[in-house]
Amino acid sequence: MNCRECGAHWPILNGVPTYDSGKYFGEVPQETMQELVAAAEKGNWLTAAQAMFKDSNSEMYQYIADLNRASWIPILPIGPKSTVLDVGSGLGVLTHALALQFEKVVSIEPIAERIDFTRVRLEQEGLKNVDLVQTTLDALPFFDETFDLVVLNGILEWVGEWRLNESPREAQIEVLTTLRRLLKPGGMVLIGIENRIGWDSFLGRVDHPGTRFTSLMPRWLASLYIKLKKPNFYRTLIASMNGYRTYTYSPRGYFKLLREAGLPCAELWWPAQGYNLPHVMFRAADRGQIEAHFLRARNFKNRVNGYAWRRALKDWMLVRTRLFNSMFPDVILMARSAPSVVKVGADSPSLPEAIQQVVLNPLASSQVKSNEKESHTSVLISHSFRNKAIIISVDASGEARAITKVANAKLPDAATVESAYQWLQRMHKESASPGHPLQGSIPSPLAFLRVGSLIASVESVVQGRPFEDICMVPDYFHSRERVEHHLGLIVRWLGTVKPALESLRSEGSGDEIPASWWNLSAERSSTGKAQGLNRRGCMQHGDFFPDNIFLHEETWRISVIDWDQCGDGYPFLFDWFCLVTGMYYTHTRISRLPKGQTVDDLSFRQTYFEPSWFSELVVESSYQLCDLYGIERTMVRECFRYYLAVRYHQFKQKSEIGDKKEWRDRYRGFYDCLVKHEHECIFSPKYVGRADRCVG
Repeated sequence: MNCRECGAHWPILNGVPTYDSGKYFGEVPQETMQELVAAAEKGNWLTAAQAMFKDSNSEMYQYIADLNRASWIPILPIGPKSTVLDVGSGLGVLTHALALQFEKVVSIEPIAERIDFTRVRLEQEGLKNVDLVQTTLDALPFFDETFDLVVLNGILEWVGEWRLNESPREAQIEVLTTLRRLLKPGGMVLIGIENRIGWDSFLGRVDHPGTRFTSLMPRWLASLYIKLKKPNFYRTLIASMNGYRTYTYSPRGYFKLLREAGLPCAELWWPAQGYNLPHVMFRAADRGQIEAHFLRARNFKNRVNGYAWRRALKDWMLVRTRLFNSMFPDVILMARSAPSVVKVGADSPSLPEAIQQVVLNPLASSQVKSNEKESHTSVLISHSFRNKAIIISVDASGEARAITKVANAKLPDAATVESAYQWLQRMHKESASPGHPLQGSIPSPLAFLRVGSLIASVESVVQGRPFEDICMVPDYFHSRERVEHHLGLIVRWLGTVKPALESLRSEGSGDEIPASWWNLSAERSSTGKAQGLNRRGCMQHGDFFPDNIFLHEETWRISVIDWDQCGDGYPFLFDWFCLVTGMYYTHTRISRLPKGQTVDDLSFRQTYFEPSWFSELVVESSYQLCDLYGIERTMVRECFRYYLAVRYHQFKQKSEIGDKKEWRDRYRGFYDCLVKHEHECIFSPKYVGRADRCVG
């Protein structure tokens, strides 16, 4: 590379311009990184990462391969024709994800081994819209006003270690000021970083020098502590004699830092699983959404992981005192030099702008409340390795206005979002006639959008509370009458939706579950002949879990969302068993379980193998559904077995995604338990008389 102005020149190594480099540091030793590069060049980058890390170091594998580490792409207020700079791109996962949506990506990284791996990765993926550059923050070869977005993910805190001739804070301000100059008017900087006073820091989170509690100390004390302790942390090049230089700040401190760097307009987001795994993100200003999340997570963990007093104390300290906005462990900041001017309908609108124009503005104009015109993105929900994200838009009062499901058309399974929207359109058309019993119980399809490579379906918000929020309350199973009433409403809804599903089935709508999924082996139970049971099954929701069911307790109406898995060929009562299993019933409240254990196995046994008032209610409701579906009550146990087999195959098919392998193994265990103890199951013949008496 040559400069025509001053005559300076820089080498190009393996097709990568090299302006500056750094001494190796990283998540794995240099020798391991070199082996990874060699394996990627010889075969395939993903196969090499799987072979080296998937089983031995799953966190490292996710760090390399999970494109949802950039899950925030759909909520960025920049269009697909934008130019993006990824600073310190590491092994290229953010660069890879950005290149799938934006027109031009520049990726800089100082470490040779990382550059080599990213180069191989991009070449094998056929991504030709990326300029890969080996350089440091001290040698940025770019003109001012070049980029629409600059990404600093896990970089800003290290600047003080790289610039020893000034204080860490001065170095950070200088870097941010330089990057601000590289932004086009209206451009933004995205920063992923730890919170200095995050609640996990008080619990002993390891700080960047490899020590605990240093971020909480005064800077001078942290420096003295580092010099005396002389920590040896493999990931860093920290020299202890330099003291503490990996500065992080509180949220208020970050806002002040950004103002001093000329970026006064910043928005704070909380990535609930950390900025490196931002699968669930909340806009910090929307306190109501965050409080609801804390409450939901606490109740769910108390039910599934066992009650823990530390969890209750954490809830009291963070939620009831409202300290959580100051004590997020990690934060993501989106900063600009001036307030953004949204120009909806421009040549390159962003997805949030398109949602605002096509959906939210028309909704607001049809409503009385004027503040609904101020709708904005509040929550982003995604999952590891899954090509789907959910965006919740709320108005100024915090009330949800629309739900958007997003996928990248350049990645596998993107068609699911579009097919699910088409399915929702059919369901809504089927139930939209005045007086139809399903009217209002299914989301309304609002719009289907394409923004760059992103495809998005937008649907209305249903009324009521998630049934998961209701049934996970600690004392929920203390009231048999209430549980019986709720399950009765759900059973009636399943009966009400049956004709609509059968009508759509006759049209050939929906994917079909393979018949081979109904069994795990050639073995059959003693009642396995299944006489009179249609092995073709029936059309069902397919993901009928408490978090997808909404109950409006004032009108006692049921609404059901997320019809993505709806299809034909499910075993009878499949939806019903999904619901019952997802309620996590146990006879008594469970105390805290050992780390890594859950109540799943215990709940499965106590729900389906140990007589109780709840099991009697489950059997009674199952028989009512048998009558609705026109099958013999003696077939319930077979339906239950088929349900377990299909769930196993569903998770087996997606065992590469997140924790699906763990769920696959769990359902295999459930199936084996039923085969081994089928005569003890609550659906076995010895319980038929009791259940019939209950029905009577």
